[in-house]
This record gives sequence, C-alpha cells and structure tokens, in this order.
Amino acid sequence: MNQVLFLSFLFILFAVLIILLKPNLLFVLFALEIILLGINLNFIFASIFLDDFLGQYITLILFSVAALDTAIGLVIILNYYNLRYATQSFNFNIKG
Repeated sequence: MNQVLFLSFLFILFAVLIILLKPNLLFVLFALEIILLGINLNFIFASIFLDDFLGQYITLILFSVAALDTAIGLVIILNYYNLRYATQSFNFNIKG
C-alpha cells in the first residue's frame, strides 16, 4: 500500500503545483500528464490488490485519453506560440 500512498501524494503535489504555478501552459500540460499517470497507476495497483481486471481496462482507456489530451494541448500551444511568441497563460487570449 506504500505505492498507493506515494501515487496519491504525487497526484496532490502536482494538483497544487498546477494551481500555484499557473502562468506556464507547458508546465500545466506536463503536470496534468503526471496527474493522469498517478491516477492510472493507482487503478493498476488497486486492480492487482483486488484481483480484478477492471482497473487495468480503465487504465488503458485513460492512457488513450491522456495521449489525445497531450496531442491536442501541444497543437494548441504551438499554434498560439506561432501567433504570439509566448506560452504564458496571462497572455492567452482566445479571441485573437
């Protein structure tokens, strides 16, 4: 159960870092990926502990969602950088 406590701590740490260090959009995207990884690993450990495959199936679905989230997020950030030459969230204006 030490793994579950560590991964829960990882989830809480990066959630707090997203709130505190909001200006950099790339950091927010990477912190979101670490949060999703911690959630996925908690599902895997719970699945192994309970001897059930449901957690592993949910993890496969969440990995695909995390990959899609990263791809779309990076495309948005790169397009914004090409327009404005900045990745700070206080400069982020969707209107153009």
